Amino acid sequence: MFRLSYIYKWVSRSLANQLLFTYLLVLTIALLIVSVSALSTIKTESITDLRNALEVEAMNLGLEIDNDLRLDSPAARKRIKAAANRRAEKGGVTITVVDDEGHILADSGIRQQPEGENIANQPEITEALAGIASICTRSSARTNSEWLFVAYPIRAAGQTAGVIRLGLPLNQLNQRLNKDLMTFLEFIFGTGIITVLISLWLARKVTRPISEMSAMSKAIAHSGDMSVFVPVRRQDEIGELGLSFNQMIGRLREQERLRQEFIANASHELKTPTMAIGSVVEALQSGAVDDPELRVQFLGSLEKLVDRQSRLIQDLLDITRLDGGLEEDWNEVVNLVDVINDAVEEIRPQAEKKQIELSNLSDGNGLSVAGNPSQLQRALVNLLTNAVNYTPSSGKIDVSVEMVGDDQVEVRISDTGVGIELADLPHIFDRFYRADKARTRVGGGTGLGLAITREIIARHQGVVSVESEVAKGSTFRVRLPLNTNVEQE
Repeated sequence: MFRLSYIYKWVSRSLANQLLFTYLLVLTIALLIVSVSALSTIKTESITDLRNALEVEAMNLGLEIDNDLRLDSPAARKRIKAAANRRAEKGGVTITVVDDEGHILADSGIRQQPEGENIANQPEITEALAGIASICTRSSARTNSEWLFVAYPIRAAGQTAGVIRLGLPLNQLNQRLNKDLMTFLEFIFGTGIITVLISLWLARKVTRPISEMSAMSKAIAHSGDMSVFVPVRRQDEIGELGLSFNQMIGRLREQERLRQEFIANASHELKTPTMAIGSVVEALQSGAVDDPELRVQFLGSLEKLVDRQSRLIQDLLDITRLDGGLEEDWNEVVNLVDVINDAVEEIRPQAEKKQIELSNLSDGNGLSVAGNPSQLQRALVNLLTNAVNYTPSSGKIDVSVEMVGDDQVEVRISDTGVGIELADLPHIFDRFYRADKARTRVGGGTGLGLAITREIIARHQGVVSVESEVAKGSTFRVRLPLNTNVEQE
């Protein structure tokens, strides 16, 4: 029991040991099956060969003594006995000759049966007297061994004149089979040793990349160092696994860089209004609170700073929830035009305050997408807020929607604002990114609005893009797949 437990622990310790054990088990079973099958075939073929040889010997003896069987005289019996003994000694077999009634005429066995004894009741003799060559095997209590008997009828004038039975002990055959078995076992043992060596080499070769990945995973978990990649030396499935592992490490490294950058940016964004709030509070405590004009001014600044802080914290919470996976339903049937109208009306007061013309050209009632209406409205509000913030007074913002192909719909938000520098276009959806000129802090944004928009649109299986020209304006395009489960009007 202890050894089985030790073997189990050894096999479970590594993939290499499991492969090695599997190779050995499969090989051992295969060799045993082959050995048993081969031995069975050898025994069957050997007995068949012996039977054929004994039948030939019986036929030859029958040809020699058939005339003496018909004579039935003492001299004839003497010749029959002499022929039987001679052939028995030469062939290493026992020969018994019986007449047509089953009486023994000659017997060359070790313990010779008396002449005249009737053995017609023995199965092989009975069948041979009926004219059928017979074969059987049975154990002999006298010799304590198994014997093979072949009984061959001797025919004369169309009738069975007698039977010749040849017997051969199977000890030699069994000994040869046992010797063959030992040879097979030695072959299995030798093959097993060679297999162990080859299997160890193959198992180590196959599992080496996996061991390296396991060691690297432990090192990363322990130290957090993701600066090393697994060497890929193969082009098979193990090599593909190594490439995938390296790609995962690269993604983790990039995610860690973005996380650290996000934390640094968030800390900076939170620190700026916090310090400003502290400065305002300090000024009020220093006496500004007693001056009505300064008090109103500082309290107004304090209100704006607190509002900015609150919006930043809310945006941080929203983007964290998006990264972590929201528990909201993202498969509702959303009437897209209704969502656009609600978003436009939500932003209209800000546009009117800056005297910006806000035109809603959306039509096509019945266009629907699968998603979350409140989140989709939030994404459109972010884009509209962005357009209002960076469009000067007396500017214009147009919102429209139209079909693209048979299975997509596109929402466009165009403004006549300051535009975006070409170098900044690839980055404006990054978190906390602001262009040096076009996206200044004048608008009061948190730097997360467009990043949140991209995450929301991505969860709707859509994409958001932008085209812009400095001093002429920008156009944001949101392309979404239509809800194919609802017939569009």
